[in-house]
Amino acid sequence: MSNSQTVIDFLQAWDENRFDAAFALMAPDIVYKNTGYPDAVGHEAVRATLAALIDGTTPMTSVIHTIAENAEGVVMTERTDTLHLASGPVSFPVMGAFDVKDGLIAGWRDYFDASLFKPG
Repeated sequence: MSNSQTVIDFLQAWDENRFDAAFALMAPDIVYKNTGYPDAVGHEAVRATLAALIDGTTPMTSVIHTIAENAEGVVMTERTDTLHLASGPVSFPVMGAFDVKDGLIAGWRDYFDASLFKPG
C-alpha cells in the first residue's frame, strides 16, 4: 500500500466512525500536532485531544482535494473537513501533513484557522 493510500484509508475510517481502524493505522507513539492546541503523543493522548470528534455524537467528514507524497514518507493533503454539529455543519479548509513509516502514521500535523472553534 502506498503512503498516500494509508492516509486516504485513515481519513476514510474517521469519516465512517471506524475509530479502531483509524487508530490501527497510527503508530503507537504517534505525534499529533493540531493548530492552536498542545501536541498529543500516543494513542491515548490523541484520543483525549479528539474526544469531541470520537465520542460518536459529532461525526466528521474529509474531502481530499489534493494529495502528494515524497520519498521520505511525508504525505501532504489539502482538504475540507466538516464537523456535523447538532447546530449544523461547520466546514473549514485544512492542510495536513502525515509522516508514514513502516505503513503507519507516525506524525500527523493539521493546519487550519483555529479561531473558528474558539469563542469570541
